[in-house]
Amino acid sequence: MKYLILHGSYGSPEENWFRWLERELKNRGGEVILDQYPVDDWNLVNDLGPTKMDDYQPVQTLAVWEDFFVHTTLPKLGKEPFCFIGHSIAPIFMLHMIQKYNLNLSKAIFVAPFFNIPDRPDIWQFYPVNKTFYGYDFDFGNIRSHIQESHVVYGDNEPYAPLSEPPLFAEKLGSQIHVVPGGGHCGGIFKEFPLVLELVTTA
Repeated sequence: MKYLILHGSYGSPEENWFRWLERELKNRGGEVILDQYPVDDWNLVNDLGPTKMDDYQPVQTLAVWEDFFVHTTLPKLGKEPFCFIGHSIAPIFMLHMIQKYNLNLSKAIFVAPFFNIPDRPDIWQFYPVNKTFYGYDFDFGNIRSHIQESHVVYGDNEPYAPLSEPPLFAEKLGSQIHVVPGGGHCGGIFKEFPLVLELVTTA
């Protein structure tokens, strides 16, 4: 089985629980794809400040990630269905890719997913790099036909997306919901994430 793990905005394969999950899946004989996607420099964006964002050209855009996916990740996936584990912006990115390239997933684990996060002054750094990914206009019936099984995992105190977003994501994708008490954005507070491993490896 091939497993694609994908990080979020300003992210990398070295953060959160990604390398732990990679090791666990490889120990079970899986083939894991965990690429570094093009992301912006948090410190650079933060230093520029919100007033200069109108002129800032993000490194991370839907078009840039799609190009990277097509030329770097897709050739590794092959034609067989694969298991996808994506965090934060990665779930909606994968919806774009499934819809456009008719990808077939044996299972999808959407961790802290959302369709949109309103531009907020306390987290203004995310809107410029995320905005091209946002949207609700998907052919959900078609996408669901390409995913054999899906799960949405999110914290009951999600700090970024409105708390209505993960359940809506699950509703649209027909996913099972798993709420993590005190889980936040299900990122850096976890260096290991047994729930995700269980969902990935349980038939």
